[in-house]
Amino acid sequence: MKTARIFGTFVTALVILLAGCATPQAGSYSSPTYRQGTVDRIEVIKKGDTSNIAGTIIGGIAGGLLGHQIGGGSGQTAATILGGVGGAVAGNQVQQRARGPNETFRVTVRFDNGATQVITQDDINELRTGDRVRVDGDRVSRM
Repeated sequence: MKTARIFGTFVTALVILLAGCATPQAGSYSSPTYRQGTVDRIEVIKKGDTSNIAGTIIGGIAGGLLGHQIGGGSGQTAATILGGVGGAVAGNQVQQRARGPNETFRVTVRFDNGATQVITQDDINELRTGDRVRVDGDRVSRM
């Protein structure tokens, strides 16, 4: 009885081991873990806080200081106010154009079969619209 149990365990282990070595039959298809396509669009998106308060404040102060250097009397006051407003607008625009740590990329990939997928990732490693890419899980990389 003990010999039969050991023999049965041995045969079961052997079957499991050999099943792992089996190759697919002709005609069966094992799909790769990645898909290929073309970059359709790349967008920069904000992760969290979208305010540009720092750029606005710094630009406003710098513009006000520059405006204060112009003219005298009420003209100087007007130049300071206009310089502050203009500097605030310029500072806000500069900060919006600079990629900060709170920004990431949304990459739209069009696969060879026409389907699309949108992947969000922190870096794009010089990807450009029209590049051939592979999508592996939630990561896009050039081919």
